[in-house]
Amino acid sequence: MKAEDLQERIDQEIKLAKHIGIVVESADDTTVVLRAPLAPNGNHKGTAFGGSLYSVAMLSGWAWLTRFLEMRNISADAVIQESNMQFLVPVHGELLARMRTPAEADVKKFKRMLERAGRGRIRLTVEMQTEGTLAALFEGVFAAALRR
Repeated sequence: MKAEDLQERIDQEIKLAKHIGIVVESADDTTVVLRAPLAPNGNHKGTAFGGSLYSVAMLSGWAWLTRFLEMRNISADAVIQESNMQFLVPVHGELLARMRTPAEADVKKFKRMLERAGRGRIRLTVEMQTEGTLAALFEGVFAAALRR
């Protein structure tokens, strides 16, 4: 699944994405990078709204898992199950989310759970950056269930 295909899927399935200007910058087997402009995501202080930072970060994890499943022809739906986000510094410009590659052991465990039980969970970490600085850190447990 190329970045353009992932962008199309996000635009179709996640209505909020268009409103806040989310763009898939890149997507490959190890990383998904999403960005969004500050203007529709700003707060009263001229910085990025925390809810927008959360949305872009969470969507990066969802996009990575959705792409992972599709690239392996696994017919399953991905959803967020639980999450935590640390806001480290204010974001004064573009919102940039980079999904960290999960450990290979975690990926294997997730695939085994899907094969055995028809559903699985995986913890994903996303870094939000501003001007080369880590601005926020998102951790989420994403769940997937095979379509019947």
